[in-house]
Amino acid sequence: MLSVQEALDFDLDAMTSGFGFTPWAADTCPTLEQLMASSASPSPSSSLDDNAAAAEEENGEVEEEEERRRQRRKVSNRLSARRSRARKQQRLEELRGESARLRAENRELAARLHAVARHGLAARCQNARLRAEAAALARRLLALQRLARGRHMMITASPPPPPPTAPGAAAVLASLMA
Repeated sequence: MLSVQEALDFDLDAMTSGFGFTPWAADTCPTLEQLMASSASPSPSSSLDDNAAAAEEENGEVEEEEERRRQRRKVSNRLSARRSRARKQQRLEELRGESARLRAENRELAARLHAVARHGLAARCQNARLRAEAAALARRLLALQRLARGRHMMITASPPPPPPTAPGAAAVLASLMA
């Protein structure tokens, strides 16, 4: 709203130059002197009315601006919440995928561990069998070595036994000796 001084500063000819608009009705149009007098000594009630009207208009504009800001914040907050939910959903999907991948990897590693454990058990069983076989062979070798040493000692300590003869050979031999 214009103050009285601003209204006086306006060019009245520009306002009434055929645009079909006059700020006052034709019979209530104040004269220049009346306008000057009212601007020189403004009455306290009209100035209060003007100030109150200006304050109300300003309050209305401020409230409208605050309402627009509130609406913009609401829209911004909704968009932010939507983006936040989308990010949260995306992160949840990533974590689910990671969880599935880790479970599959865990199953694979468990299967490999089971196979290695079976292989280790088989190797331990085979090692135990081979150790037992080696111990048995070592005992047998020792027994054979003892037997061979005993024979060697017998051969070197006593005269050799006579060669075995056939039954007819004994008779021939006896006749030759007689």
